[in-house]
Amino acid sequence: MRPALSGNPMHPDNPLQIFKAAYRYAAAPLSRWRARGKPQAFFFGPRERWAEILALHPERRFIFRTPHISAFEFQASIAPWILSDRRSTVLVEGRAPAFVKQFCKKHRVPLSEIAAAEEKPSSPNPRAGGDIRPPLPSWFRRSGGPELTSALAKRRPTFLYMPWIPEHGDRLIESLADPAYELAAFDLVKDVDDNEIRRNALHFARSQPNLYRRMVIRRLIPLRNQVAGFIFTFDWAPIMRLVVEACRQLGIPTILIPHESVFVNRDLYYVDPTSKASRPLCDVILGWGELQRSIFLERGYPADRFHAVGAPKFDRYFNYQPSLDRDAFHRIFGLDSAKKTILFASQPLDSQTDTAQARQAQRTAIADLLQYARDREAQLLVRLPPSKDDIVGEELTKTIISSGIAAIDDAECYLVDAEEAVHHADIVTSMNSTMLFEAMLAGRPSLSMKYIDFQQIWEQAGIPAACSIEEAIPLLDAALSGRFEHSAEGMAWAADQFGIGRFDGRAASRARIFLTKMVARTAVVQPFEPPVSRLFAARPLDVVSIPGGEAVLDSYQKHLLAQLNARTLVDGAAGLEGIRTLASAEVFLQWGIKDDVGVEAQNAVARALGRSVVIVEDGFIRSVGIGLSGTPGLSIIVDDATAYYDATKASRLETLIERSPRLTTAQRRRARAAIDRIVTARISKYNHAPDRPVALGRPDRPKVLVVDQRFRDQSVISGLADESIFERMLHDAIRRHPDHDIIVKLHPDVIGAGRSGYLNEELLERFQQEHDNLYPVRIDINPFVLFDLVDEVYVATSGMGFEALMAGKMVRCYGAPYYSGWGLTQDTIPTPRRTRQSTIEDVFHFAYIQLSVYYDPDLGRRVELEEFLDYIENARAIAFRAAEASESV
Repeated sequence: MRPALSGNPMHPDNPLQIFKAAYRYAAAPLSRWRARGKPQAFFFGPRERWAEILALHPERRFIFRTPHISAFEFQASIAPWILSDRRSTVLVEGRAPAFVKQFCKKHRVPLSEIAAAEEKPSSPNPRAGGDIRPPLPSWFRRSGGPELTSALAKRRPTFLYMPWIPEHGDRLIESLADPAYELAAFDLVKDVDDNEIRRNALHFARSQPNLYRRMVIRRLIPLRNQVAGFIFTFDWAPIMRLVVEACRQLGIPTILIPHESVFVNRDLYYVDPTSKASRPLCDVILGWGELQRSIFLERGYPADRFHAVGAPKFDRYFNYQPSLDRDAFHRIFGLDSAKKTILFASQPLDSQTDTAQARQAQRTAIADLLQYARDREAQLLVRLPPSKDDIVGEELTKTIISSGIAAIDDAECYLVDAEEAVHHADIVTSMNSTMLFEAMLAGRPSLSMKYIDFQQIWEQAGIPAACSIEEAIPLLDAALSGRFEHSAEGMAWAADQFGIGRFDGRAASRARIFLTKMVARTAVVQPFEPPVSRLFAARPLDVVSIPGGEAVLDSYQKHLLAQLNARTLVDGAAGLEGIRTLASAEVFLQWGIKDDVGVEAQNAVARALGRSVVIVEDGFIRSVGIGLSGTPGLSIIVDDATAYYDATKASRLETLIERSPRLTTAQRRRARAAIDRIVTARISKYNHAPDRPVALGRPDRPKVLVVDQRFRDQSVISGLADESIFERMLHDAIRRHPDHDIIVKLHPDVIGAGRSGYLNEELLERFQQEHDNLYPVRIDINPFVLFDLVDEVYVATSGMGFEALMAGKMVRCYGAPYYSGWGLTQDTIPTPRRTRQSTIEDVFHFAYIQLSVYYDPDLGRRVELEEFLDYIENARAIAFRAAEASESV
């Protein structure tokens, strides 16, 4: 048996490991047909199974490897061994990575995927809501490891952080070390610096956010009273964002110190492509400079929570002292220090571009640079990204290795830091890496190989861009001959956009000072308000969910996003099966309280993620036209307990009226002024109906009004009324007022949209046969025209009842609308929860002002009630003039 390949073969003691791979490939054809002894076999799986596999296949010589391996590592260190024996076979526990499958298919190597040892046939365990309980991932660490335990045992102020990419976020965290506090790794993910494990964790958090959230909370609960805060280097992806949310729920302050700022599209920067999160969630940001600040503030992040400190990653270039001289640097890569060196910094470019197109463009650029280096007797060093993505690919890797004038610095084991590579390069190239600007800080020329179209911010810093090798050649020639100078104006622009007006090497120091003040309690980080509180306070939201998603905006609720002050709407009807798209929804919205399949699916997700559901309904002054005519709603009322009209339980509106402190003098005056204006301007829920005197009933008789409603309207059902109530209401009105004319107002949707009402034609005809004082109103008419005629109004739960109260009429309620039970109406149904004697101003303030949202389509923004009344009056007047002109033609 050949010795097992323990550890990671791409973490070599010998810095020329990559050239050893070239030798192995060269020797493989010779060894392939001279193989002796037992056939080779390769097993990729956990160490616990190595002995078992060996016992099952004694006829083979095994090379064992743990399952977490990158494509580059496989091609460089494993593939040559497989090719060296034509009898080789490959065994993989579980599903083989795609690159292993492709390799085996191409070279006709037998591949077997064997079941994991712990896998046993079992019935799925259904959870509430129809979810199927997935297994916990093997990388999940259920309790703190020794490093975290040791840090907490020191009894010093401690900030947690989530280890991620060592050369990116983790290196930034290292720069924050300070004697005033401890930095402790929140070791949720075992072996997190392994690229495949990290990818698995990313995928798991995205596809199973409900389970991942539970894992995070389980680990954080014991730590909540032992830490000063949690530091993040990004929080747009679910892997981090769900940790931020858990911290918020547990009262742990969160601090974002971004490690990234480069983007190829401003609109896509800091945007999660799946869940649509686009704004930081942390309590405070210690950001780079004006560019980040302007983007985050445009997306609704509070200005007072953003503190510019500069970019810690740029500190390292201030008075940088190299670790190697030029000869030593080039020697470890097998390059010639006498030749000019072109550094190419590759990128994953997996979130803001077409990834396949962007990576192919990088390979083309690398190949072009390699040919340029041959033509100019220069050399090329390709630096792979810290994410360990295989950007170069197998074919180009072989070309680079065999060229004799090029080398690759692989993230599996970087030989040098980025600063060292930039320092020794004669020019730095990349598609869009920050290293282009880092070269500028280091006084080196840089060139963007802009082989695909994107917004290239570095040009504003004076860094040139080339869209082809033909454009690049003169720029490369100038740089390598010393004829390149950076722009002073460009550096000044960059200092403002990526710093605090200067690059002084003290960005990390400023961040440390802030953290030190936190532990000393001289800087207090206030927690963000919960999303529902922000909704009611009209503060910006990032992502909200509603069944139907953006399709709702194409209907009569086209202004909903602006009314909610939210950026993005996602479709809650995707349910648990589509939970990955809902992971960043801060609030789940439901139109009304009637359940359907979409609502039930969304509510299952809200429960799984621990998020709030908010009920949305048309406002009390909805629009000029009616909803069923297609007129978009201009006002809404929101409630996080139930719909405002639901008398079966306490709504937020009911609770506010019952329990809030008495209105201030200013609030009461505002409410009274708005009521008086509504009555004077004769503004109603719908404002399309003519406002002119009509002859109804007998001119010498007093009148009462009975208000019909749309059949099976939810406000009737939830308002404790039913079909029999309407017949009883009409009967009582006739019985109590035998000498009055009984005016019956049909609902606008019954008149204009052909819907059915409770007081249908058959019922009305029956009453009219027995009573000659019954007068149905079958035309659209402004409600205030009717109020002018009547002494009393009968309603079940209609909003016209409150309008009648504003007009000074006595109102009898046969259901339990939101305005009954407060001493304002004559009630037939008891409402024992409502014990407070309230004024009409009290009810109006909470219903029309505090919980209602108004939108002016002319201004394109939310407005206060008074501004909205201006709009309604003007829009109504325009609509009436247009109608009159149309009639006269």
